Amino acid sequence: MTLAPIAPLKYRHSILIVDDEESILNAFKRILADEDYEIHTASDGMEGLNKLREAQKPFSLIISDQRMPVMNGVQFFSKAKDIFPDAVRILLTGYADNDAIIDAINKGGIHLYFTKPWREEELLVHIKESLSKTELVMENRRLVELTKKQNDDLLELNKTLENRIEKKTSDLSAKAEELKVSYERSQIILDGTVKTMSKIVETRDPYTSGHEAKVAIISCKIAEEMAMSKEQIEAIKVAATLHDIGKISIPSEILTKPGRLSDLEMEIIKTHCRVAHDILKTIKFPYPVADIILQHHERMDGSGYPQGLKGESILLEARIIGTADVIDAMASHRPYRPALGVDVAIEEIVKYRGTLYDSTVVDTCLKIYKTAGKAAFAQTENASGVGFTAEKIFD
Repeated sequence: MTLAPIAPLKYRHSILIVDDEESILNAFKRILADEDYEIHTASDGMEGLNKLREAQKPFSLIISDQRMPVMNGVQFFSKAKDIFPDAVRILLTGYADNDAIIDAINKGGIHLYFTKPWREEELLVHIKESLSKTELVMENRRLVELTKKQNDDLLELNKTLENRIEKKTSDLSAKAEELKVSYERSQIILDGTVKTMSKIVETRDPYTSGHEAKVAIISCKIAEEMAMSKEQIEAIKVAATLHDIGKISIPSEILTKPGRLSDLEMEIIKTHCRVAHDILKTIKFPYPVADIILQHHERMDGSGYPQGLKGESILLEARIIGTADVIDAMASHRPYRPALGVDVAIEEIVKYRGTLYDSTVVDTCLKIYKTAGKAAFAQTENASGVGFTAEKIFD
């Protein structure tokens, strides 16, 4: 397998390796000796948890064996992710057990797994790639903190403005203009941050370039047709633009795979909703963006993921984005199939109206389709009607 070059890392990262075999720990020390990492080791899960709790700086990467005394890798990761939720988690297993790996994904929140013995070059590249993703998240959090500071400054300015108005009404016009400019500047920073975060996925999967932006456009059209409030439409715009941000944790080989995905690969793909939620839940958006994104793959009959929610338990904003996501995914080209076209996409959502997709949302899409035509949902499309495998529409 040819692995793409990775840009140099900007930070010195801490890595924890947990394995009950001294030879494995020594092997990692040797493999990583030429890299500028802070390497920490532990011989079992309990010792590993203690090192995480006593750490002076966050760990960026945690690697653990599955079979160990005291606690296995899944049990260790289920606790470790609560201590450092942002750390990339990699499971080592000496045997190919898909059930154990799926259990590790669901309970331990692992991002990657390697079967012993591994190829050193491939392992090194995946470690660097994982840390590179971590740095992207760090950079976006820095931008979010900048936005938060701008908002806090704006609130403080607003309080100051109110006090000054009470004392000197003649300054009202000038200060109001100052407030307006500050607010617009803050909105520009927020919009820029959202777009920057959205670009992360596109840099790793060129086949879906522009997908999030198109889903946002379609979702907002649906919301406007349904006469939703300005605040709800803004929430939908932000959530749709970021709905696939969680795919930064998914190996690029899976994202761009031209063939059918295995059950294990599909389970890894499904983690992107929770990863996005974990990234965004600490950001104080004025709307429930993290929850909307978490639910955008839920379906009306409870067959969706990750929570298996049904009907009205799913946020309306998530139901709209979920439907728009399917329309654009089917209408656009993907590495595993040509574009199916808007007509086929509309047939799909009508066929599963009320079962998978919200009836009101589908009816609204149909109304837009009959009024404005397929141009309302896609600027270009491939007219090919080649069949597809539904489980591959994971956009």
